[in-house]
Amino acid sequence: MALTPEQLSVIRHENGHAKVMAVAGAGKTTTLVYFVRQCLTRGLQPRRILVLMYNKAAQEDFQAKLRQLLSKGDSSFVSIPEVRTFHSLGLRIYKQLIQMGLLPVFNQRLLSDGEIESEVWRLLQACSDPETAKDILDQKSKWVEPAVSFIDLVKSTLRSPEEVFESSGLPRVCHFFPKVFHKFESWRKQQARISFSDMLYDPCCFLSKNSAVAQQFSGHMQQIIVDEYQDINEIQQFLLTMVRGDRGDLMVVGDPDQTIYEFRGSRPEFMTTEFDHAFEGVTLYNLSNTFRYGHRLSLLCNFLIEKNPDRKGVLCLSHSQNPDTKIYLDEYDDYSKQVIHTVRQYSGSLALSQIAILNRIWAISAPIELALLEHDIPYTLDHSVSVLDRKELASFEALLLIASGQYSGLTVEHKTDLLITLLTQPFPKIRRKVLLQIAQLAAQFGDQPGKSIRSVMPDNLSNRQADQLLARSRLLDQSQTDRFTSDQLLQKFFNITDMEEGIRDSAFSAQQVDDRLETVRAFMRYFRGLQLPSKDGWSHWQSLREKRQSSNVDGVKLTSMHRAKGLEWPCVIIPALSQRFMPYQPEGELTVPSSIESERRLMYVAMTRAKSFLHILVPKSSGSDSSANSDLPSPFVSEMAFETSDVVGASLSKGTNSTIKVPVKNFQMAADYCLNVNIPQTLEMIDEPESLGAINRATKAISSSSSKRQMSPKVRHQVYGEGVILADEKKYWIIKFETGIEKQFDKRVASQYLEFL
Repeated sequence: MALTPEQLSVIRHENGHAKVMAVAGAGKTTTLVYFVRQCLTRGLQPRRILVLMYNKAAQEDFQAKLRQLLSKGDSSFVSIPEVRTFHSLGLRIYKQLIQMGLLPVFNQRLLSDGEIESEVWRLLQACSDPETAKDILDQKSKWVEPAVSFIDLVKSTLRSPEEVFESSGLPRVCHFFPKVFHKFESWRKQQARISFSDMLYDPCCFLSKNSAVAQQFSGHMQQIIVDEYQDINEIQQFLLTMVRGDRGDLMVVGDPDQTIYEFRGSRPEFMTTEFDHAFEGVTLYNLSNTFRYGHRLSLLCNFLIEKNPDRKGVLCLSHSQNPDTKIYLDEYDDYSKQVIHTVRQYSGSLALSQIAILNRIWAISAPIELALLEHDIPYTLDHSVSVLDRKELASFEALLLIASGQYSGLTVEHKTDLLITLLTQPFPKIRRKVLLQIAQLAAQFGDQPGKSIRSVMPDNLSNRQADQLLARSRLLDQSQTDRFTSDQLLQKFFNITDMEEGIRDSAFSAQQVDDRLETVRAFMRYFRGLQLPSKDGWSHWQSLREKRQSSNVDGVKLTSMHRAKGLEWPCVIIPALSQRFMPYQPEGELTVPSSIESERRLMYVAMTRAKSFLHILVPKSSGSDSSANSDLPSPFVSEMAFETSDVVGASLSKGTNSTIKVPVKNFQMAADYCLNVNIPQTLEMIDEPESLGAINRATKAISSSSSKRQMSPKVRHQVYGEGVILADEKKYWIIKFETGIEKQFDKRVASQYLEFL
């Protein structure tokens, strides 16, 4: 495909700084590769050009395309400019500072997430008052995730942790987080360890305080090119400014509508306004044509993203040679069944690897993965453990193994492992050492694990502790009687162990709680549908595992919206677009929720991964799935103007001038789009709302909630049950629940989880 006039304008840029606003699928890599060749043609030396990419995959892709272009024809280019990620550039400077004797040597093994979380949990207890320390000990999920996020946020800046805390939005009860940060850094340096973030943080902190040394790394480049500039944060901006020094031109390329890493310190403003303020004489270029998808999807995305206030992005326009991307709004009772139906719909026309399922959180993928296994549809998981191997399900597998009648044939070691799992997951309020001793002793006596546990229980347990163990042991007795179906057995274990509370206590983040609970519930729902005798549950589980292990064919891609950024597929399925999951707001008391604007940008990114087909799955008004029977379509559904996008987009793809009735609220956007793609359409403005059922229902549900909110203070929360609003302030509600619990909720968060009665 020939380069567009917009692309040629960027490629021919010669002097001064440049900002390129590029929509999704705009061919920016191709444009930048040609720009680098133009710089070399103008006489710039390769060693005076630096290209900065956001991640390793983008870096390698750019290098390959640059080598390919520069090797064509009679080119005399024998070397290519340096292409790096920000972190690799930071690490290179870090190592040079070590060689200069200015920074200490560090252990090459990066700190893992587990190491960081464990140390932070210890420091939280050490740095807090006794009452708070007890709460931290009891509720890891409430404290560790926001503390780790706070440390990461500090390391995305050069500001003090005290300054960052004041602007973080965290409540005052977290006032000791800066102290935790300082203690964590002391521990890290004593251990001579660094995390991924420290590749930038350590050298940039040093250079920001030592300008004379910083000058040694500055001013060597004539041209610096930065891709995905919308994802830059404060510390990356410092590194970029320092490397440039007082000479060299900058060209930054990105799309502020795709800023989805605010939790790492990114902000759209870095690109929309602050770049122009930091550097004089900036030339603005737009890459407004997408080469990925057709008019229907472009309109759908434009309608959605324009709802972000103060947006300064570019109107996305489909190129005339793009496919006519079909868009579908599919209603479901059970989204996993709808996913299977959709995948099968394309089984004859697309390879399975050409279909991607994009989830807002990994919890959504659990029922989908089980459904894919049940229907023998191959799939690949992107950086996630299979549902069959999830730790929170280990006790279920152990229980079903005992119910299968195979316990008597196991070795003592295997029996011990099973009993340890059943006694510790979820973890009761009993010392782990005691539970291990009970498991080891019980495994040596007989073939009735429940009876064996009771016979070796120590006498010094409290009444509550003894009751907990007795309940588990009696369920093991029942599991060997064939009295229950597999799902009934799992449900009993879930209830008697108070598994939900156990998951909440043991998780490190609010999102982890949601993820684990939804996985457990999805698994129980799956077995409920099978209605298998308890003795057959374990063998069915193993058959699923065999299917998973024997599948060596590229299949349907299961991944997250965040990980999908930068990728594309012919067919994209977005399941569970409900108020529960999108905009997603974790329920952690200390969690700073993503803004609605950020969630809208994430949805925009997910939608723009599709090339030929986009399926958006929304819940029906009443579903058969009991866990989602109060779920409603996401408010984003009504913002997309689905019917207008579909009808106007279809007419534009045909290239004919049609008379189309457009609701007044959608008229201006539709008219602007038609004008910019230069395909005349006769648009007639009407007052009627869009007629699509799901959209009307979503709109009615939202307006209905608003009216109920004014009439009645009674509410039902998905987690805490029914309660009464005690205080209705501008930004928050105080709600007292029937259980006696009284909580304060941010309205932006709680509105997704409350039903007004």
